[in-house]
Amino acid sequence: MAQQFDSPQTETQLREIQDKLYQHSKEVYDAGGRPAFKGLLEIMSAEATIVTAIHNIKSNHGSETPGVDSKTMRKDYLQRSHSWVIRDIQSAFKHFEPQKIRRKYIDKPGKAEKRPLGIPTIRDRIVQECMRIVLEPILEPQFFAHSYGFRPMRDTVMALERIKRLSHTTGHYWIVEGDISKCFDNIDHSILLRRLYHIGVKDRRVLQIVKAMLKAGIMDECTINEYGTPQGGIISPLLANAYLDIMDEWITKQWENKKTRHIYASPGNRRGALYKTSLIPGCLVRYADDFVIITDTRAHAEQWKAKLQIFLQNRLKLALSTEKTLITDVRRKHIKFLGYEFKMIPGNSKKGYITKTIPDRDRLQRKVDSIAESIKKIPRNYSREQFIGEINRINSQVRGIIQYYQCCTWVNLAMHKYSRRLQLIAKSRLKQYRGEWIPANQTQNLPHIHQQRKQKIPSIKYRDIYVGFTALAFCKWENVLPKNQSETPYSEEGRQLYFKRTKKKRTNARLDEMYSENTSRAVCYGKWGDLNNFEFTMNRAYALNRDRLKCRVCGGWLISSTLCTHRINPCLPLNQVNRVNNLVSLHKKCFDAVNNPNQDISEFDSKTQQKIKGLRDKLITSHTCNN
Repeated sequence: MAQQFDSPQTETQLREIQDKLYQHSKEVYDAGGRPAFKGLLEIMSAEATIVTAIHNIKSNHGSETPGVDSKTMRKDYLQRSHSWVIRDIQSAFKHFEPQKIRRKYIDKPGKAEKRPLGIPTIRDRIVQECMRIVLEPILEPQFFAHSYGFRPMRDTVMALERIKRLSHTTGHYWIVEGDISKCFDNIDHSILLRRLYHIGVKDRRVLQIVKAMLKAGIMDECTINEYGTPQGGIISPLLANAYLDIMDEWITKQWENKKTRHIYASPGNRRGALYKTSLIPGCLVRYADDFVIITDTRAHAEQWKAKLQIFLQNRLKLALSTEKTLITDVRRKHIKFLGYEFKMIPGNSKKGYITKTIPDRDRLQRKVDSIAESIKKIPRNYSREQFIGEINRINSQVRGIIQYYQCCTWVNLAMHKYSRRLQLIAKSRLKQYRGEWIPANQTQNLPHIHQQRKQKIPSIKYRDIYVGFTALAFCKWENVLPKNQSETPYSEEGRQLYFKRTKKKRTNARLDEMYSENTSRAVCYGKWGDLNNFEFTMNRAYALNRDRLKCRVCGGWLISSTLCTHRINPCLPLNQVNRVNNLVSLHKKCFDAVNNPNQDISEFDSKTQQKIKGLRDKLITSHTCNN
């Protein structure tokens, strides 16, 4: 029987529903079946889901990139009234007619061809995010365990680690490097919709919306899109994973997840039994449309390639790229995967080989060249303060490269090769500021990195401190643990495991329930009511989270009192005035005291009086600056 859930009234309830969707889907799938869910459209179109979706989108850099209608998130949604935004998105769900997609081409690193991106309108993006919020917890527990692309709490490092461990444990060194020709452009819509229905999306209204999204035309190209899912759409990665999961299932059922009549005590015993059959060994690791199959001999690798080519053509209407789908013995030659180079070299281990992983040399060269050009192009007329800002920007790029590649066993050698070059370019650019070579541990920027290093780096003196260009050589190999399959954003255990690994806590849910109808009217108290747009009503709840349900003036609990949200500087431009950092949560009594400079505040204690005066002063200053 299909499962249904009530529509969420708050973000807390929405998160509880996500956990329940995930748990039920996992339980049914682990028992050998497939889940069934109806009533999904009501969850997707609920006010709490829409507000959450908009909050998720607005934090992305692309939220201000317009679609064919030229509308942007901030101007056309965040600055409109809360009720108008909710009605607009809910009406989109009732009669969904997607607008055409704006096509944009971006460069592919190291290649002459460009990657096509499809940019939906903001309205369609919000609808897609609402759908992703509900569909992802249904699909996640059913996806292949070692598919790592565009999935929560997974990354490229985990995919590389899986390949390393497979080669060590199995002693298999023949790898099929899979490359599907124009995968996202050739996805068959009918096959995808049937797959979504098969794995639990039984709400046909939702499937109709997905179909309409897929068929949306492309501006200046076509009225109806017959194939593919546009790269750039919010829901596209999830749909692509659902589509390619058909391939994952087919490959893994032939070896890794092959059903056996006997239950074995350990994976090793099971593999030993499989080797005694005529089955072809093959272990899959996939990241989006990039994948590898690891097997034991060239003959078996050739068989995998041939069988996979036939399967993709017959079942998925896709094709392997004959030029880019390679068969490699990693004892003789490296493979390139996700920006890394992987090879097995003779070493002290049971199998006689150890792992050698390094950054993809071509890609690393391009990144270093790009940073070198950025240093050279820093304007000559910059002040010392502006130049320090550029140093910080360049340093963040260098640290980004290091953090991506520090999982490579030979990362130190690779980085040292380019480090000196960047340092010399940086020193040359510092001449006009009388730059010096200063030991890194004597500079004051990036202390967690520089304090451990005595190597000299090009630095600039600012007042009494030195600020330096960090070095690519300031890196070290970091051991990576395999993906813990229990780690997920949709269970309490999974979230705790993620926090333990990354020390990143989940953002608290909005405390929407704190704002009753009466409280909402109180929030709009005063002459700033015309600024109470959608962004304000959304961010006031996040400000309350930050303030931990306490008044920022008197420190009292806001649970049983009338709650007001105060703007520290109400004279800021509309695109800044309602951001969380400009909002504070107050009791109505404290709110009145802050906004009425003539009110007697002697009844408050001295500490509270100081805070009231401080907020009053900021109001006076903001009005003075505005005038």
